[in-house]
Amino acid sequence: MRQHFLQSISLAEAERRIVTAFGAFDREEIVPAQQALGRVTSQPIFAKQSSPHYASAAMDGIAVRAEDTQGARPGRPQRLVRGQGFLPVDTGDALPVGKDAVIMIEHVVLEGEDALIEQAAPAWQHVRPVGEDIVATDLLLPRYHLISAVDIGALLAAGVLEVPVFARQRAVVIPTGDELVSPVAGVTPEAGEIVEFNSSIIAATLMEWGLECEITAPVKDERGLLAQAIARAARQADIVLVIAGTSTGRGDHTAEVVATLGELLFHGVAIRPGKPVLVGSVAGVPVFGLPGYPVSAAVCLQNLVKPLVFARYRQPLPEEPILKGTLTRPLVSGFGVDEFVRVQVGQVAQQTVVTPLGRGAGAVTSLVKADGYVRVPANTEGFDTGEEVDVKLWRSLGQIAARLVCIGSHDVILDVLADLLKRTQNVSFASSHVGSLAGLLALSQSLCHVATVHLLDEETGAYNVSYVKRLMPERDMLLVNVVKRWQGFIVPSHLARQVNSWRDLSKYRFVNRQSGSGTRVLLDYHLRLEGMDPSAVAGYEREETTHLAVACAVSAGEAEIGLGIKAAADAFGLGFVPLCLENYDLLLPRLSLADSRVAALLSVLGSRLFAEEVARLGLAGYDLGTSGQVVWRSHA
Repeated sequence: MRQHFLQSISLAEAERRIVTAFGAFDREEIVPAQQALGRVTSQPIFAKQSSPHYASAAMDGIAVRAEDTQGARPGRPQRLVRGQGFLPVDTGDALPVGKDAVIMIEHVVLEGEDALIEQAAPAWQHVRPVGEDIVATDLLLPRYHLISAVDIGALLAAGVLEVPVFARQRAVVIPTGDELVSPVAGVTPEAGEIVEFNSSIIAATLMEWGLECEITAPVKDERGLLAQAIARAARQADIVLVIAGTSTGRGDHTAEVVATLGELLFHGVAIRPGKPVLVGSVAGVPVFGLPGYPVSAAVCLQNLVKPLVFARYRQPLPEEPILKGTLTRPLVSGFGVDEFVRVQVGQVAQQTVVTPLGRGAGAVTSLVKADGYVRVPANTEGFDTGEEVDVKLWRSLGQIAARLVCIGSHDVILDVLADLLKRTQNVSFASSHVGSLAGLLALSQSLCHVATVHLLDEETGAYNVSYVKRLMPERDMLLVNVVKRWQGFIVPSHLARQVNSWRDLSKYRFVNRQSGSGTRVLLDYHLRLEGMDPSAVAGYEREETTHLAVACAVSAGEAEIGLGIKAAADAFGLGFVPLCLENYDLLLPRLSLADSRVAALLSVLGSRLFAEEVARLGLAGYDLGTSGQVVWRSHA
């Protein structure tokens, strides 16, 4: 029975159908962290321990108690006695009990058992506190993260020895054709015999993308044998690729067999080379019928199979760098198809020149020689000599990450947003915790897409609006509520009933947030209301940049009290004394609403899934009643 193309759809439509039908992939496994290079996380990975997990010396020198050094001046050295006054330490040593600073050995004169210093050491000088690099419960790697060499180091440092990852996709490649023979050293094939090498190109390419591949023995052009091979492959593989048999010849049975075993999604795509390609589903497994010509198969592999492989792991396609160049000869193409032409590129007289290679679908050497390719769009008939074209290079590798950049105030709720964004919208969320004011400044300079803020106006008691008006008076801005959250004292559980007012700060060792953070603004405001000088708060000068770092310091006994959010206290099993409910908002330019990444963020923020995830994780101290709602507009 003679076959015909069922349809000829556009390349974009073909890709959409494939990803829609087969994009879900949830098979996962646990691997040792040391063997996780290049794998994709199937769950968010959180730190199990802090790094460093003890207060340590950051320099070679002597460990001292800061208050014992306050009399040292240039020209008036202070003498410290070994043991009581100082102890020698090397970089990485645990800070001795009773010491809270390190003086570099270059700044010390040793005289017998004594040490002379000419400069006072502030508390925590040259000391790496617990959690300086990683704080226990920090989000180390989000879901769908491609693990790198340095990621492995971070995992091990954080006590994560095993990692949940998506399993490698399994592919079975089935070469077909009566004429195929295996390559044998020293043996020249007979006329009519074709050395079967196509499957090796395809399998090697798939392995470059991280798949496990099996190549079957060539299958003869018989419907029954082909049906058995495809059915068997579908039972053991995540992707099946059949080479040849996709056209309309008397031995071309792939489309008919796939339709009989399952469903044929399409047969025929408007591309050259590669038009006879087909895709179907057998037992829920995608089956790609690739043309037998090697260049046609390679074009289909790159443009139809590759997007699915990466979409299943929520990974962007690796970047193909683009170089502009001038054609050395005409490049004529038929109207109505996207054509992919292999080219070579050279630098001649300070000009980039582009030379098309042989366009035969069977010219495998054109793939070997090519530096890249030029895509001739379906709505054109080619390019003239001397015309500038875009070359997508194969000789260079890169990757573009679709990432939304956020700078500003910290909250553990951002980890929830990051996970949901990647899981549901395939948008990466990179947040930098530098404080609300720094976030405002970064956004005013267009260094980020959005900023997270919670800045209290001491005169009005309102949050954020006055700061935006002052720093960005001419910008058209929006404030969108992320959550309302409780700020309060983070304390050891046994102190929770003993601390109930701002004045109690003078009774305990405190750990502060950095200047410019909304939490620091809140603290300073209430200290002024109470008539308290910051110097009355022991530890006021000790600054951390996140709520989790504050809680970590309290948990480690480096401080007895800190100001932060309840979720951070809960993460470390600490007590929490609620003080005030504040707005934690997202600031963004109104024009950024057109950015799909920003739209995705707002969609997640206002979704029921966000509220459900916060509840599922047991994060307390939040009011999500206005999450995702615009709470203020400038120039409204």
